[in-house]
Amino acid sequence: MKNDIFKNIAIQNGTTEAEVKREIEKSIAEACKDPNAPINNIGSGTVPTPEEVMEYILKEVVKTKMN
Repeated sequence: MKNDIFKNIAIQNGTTEAEVKREIEKSIAEACKDPNAPINNIGSGTVPTPEEVMEYILKEVVKTKMN
């Protein structure tokens, strides 16, 4: 499911899935520079992967739709 999202974003923007992930990785790395940023609590490593961030976002969306 997560890969479908990356694929759809790539198609909509006339680029590749790899480029979409690279751009997301850049944004994640920038956000992680702030040690107090909530993004630092996502994933198992020091910097979350695009897949980990997407999984987190999808779970949060489901939570809000259930309330």
